[in-house]
Amino acid sequence: MVKEKKHALDYILYPESIAVVGASRDPMKWGHMILASIINGGYEGKVIPINPREKEIDGLPCFSSVKEVPGSVDLAMVIVPARFVPSVIQECADKGVKGAVIITSGFGETGPEGRKVQDQIVKLAQDGGVRLIGPNCMGICSSPSKLSALMLPFLHEKGEVAFISQSGGYGMQLYIRATSVGVGISKFISSGNEADLEMVDYLEYFGNDPTVKVIAMYLEQVRHGRRFFEVAKEVSKKKPIVVIKVGTTEAGSRAASSHTGALAGSDKIYDIAFKQSGVIRTFNAEEMFDAIKAFLYCPLPQGNQLGVIANSGGICVETTDKAVENGLSTPTLPEEAQQEILKHIPDFGNPKNPVDLTASLDMGSFLNVPKVVLAGDEINGLITLGLSTSIMQAMFPGTPKETFLEIFKGLNSQLVKTWKDSGKPVLVIVPGADFEPEAAQILEDNRIPVYTTPERAAKAFAALYRYKNYLDVTKA
Repeated sequence: MVKEKKHALDYILYPESIAVVGASRDPMKWGHMILASIINGGYEGKVIPINPREKEIDGLPCFSSVKEVPGSVDLAMVIVPARFVPSVIQECADKGVKGAVIITSGFGETGPEGRKVQDQIVKLAQDGGVRLIGPNCMGICSSPSKLSALMLPFLHEKGEVAFISQSGGYGMQLYIRATSVGVGISKFISSGNEADLEMVDYLEYFGNDPTVKVIAMYLEQVRHGRRFFEVAKEVSKKKPIVVIKVGTTEAGSRAASSHTGALAGSDKIYDIAFKQSGVIRTFNAEEMFDAIKAFLYCPLPQGNQLGVIANSGGICVETTDKAVENGLSTPTLPEEAQQEILKHIPDFGNPKNPVDLTASLDMGSFLNVPKVVLAGDEINGLITLGLSTSIMQAMFPGTPKETFLEIFKGLNSQLVKTWKDSGKPVLVIVPGADFEPEAAQILEDNRIPVYTTPERAAKAFAALYRYKNYLDVTKA
């Protein structure tokens, strides 16, 4: 993908040429894995292996240094021992390379001596106009460029999320896992020690990227808190920022320090700063992806008043509890709405909110009650129990799977139309989504977020409400 380059990250995420410094024939070495990933991932630009001891690698001609490469080089992937990195960065500066991703570790995270070398490469880069990602990182990915510069060739086919992680290994696992939970990540950056470019730079850049709808971050620490706070406040006005911030305990902070050289800071201060800047804080990967799905698929609620519908009294009660625990309310529906609901559910059902359809499995109640609940101004959104394939199969015994799935899709298409016509956020609980993937896939293909538990759905809805509340406050 050709992009007009105005920012250093344009050269890094949309490069027309990449030099792999430290390319190797040995399949067990990073220099081979990164090179192979770039090639096998489908990157269509120019790939240049740099290794003074080789003439060619994987059919590509090798050069002894970046300076010897004919023509321009946009991006250098640096995978050489730490002691050679300063000279490589100087060569990149001499060549006019705009961006370098330093995979190599052994810098600031190791102590004072490593910090000196890290400071040296930053000075060389700044003097030469080279912007750095890393060192001590896992690499980058950019789906628009078909660029997978990780240790394995993996790209999300599509996505509207940018994900930046201060943890390399865990961040890469989350990047790969995201597709399995319905989240597409178009750009991934393992930021490492953040010797030059840091979290706030990526936040600012993706805040101005119209192709990115949600920014996700895995944070161990923020180096320049005031600037991060000011940038986050402005970016949050345009798009959600969803963060996992670790190091909440003293032991965790010590671990972060030894990991990327992070400095410990008060978790309470982070929490306050996130709230004041509109950042949506989550506490694990599950919560992060759940919130991201809600932001990608749902309109924002106008308030915190939630409707709950299920054909299980237990799920009604648990969802209500979790909603209240997360700052939401479940107001009793007006008498007129209750009377209308009673036309579609058994007499022993509950029409008040939460609405218990009972276990009668009447499709009329599944299809008609949501219209009534969502129609009222007193309800700002809905959490509902989705149809499961196992229950539907019990209702249509002996039906061939293909026919059954068509019936299932037809019923869900009616529900999806009702939900979307309301203009309100609707989150669906499918307890068996992990072993009934058809049920979840049909809904998420229609951009309806699916969750396996009431707690997960309630937390995701609460994230929508917190973000809407922030936007309202900033406009006031």
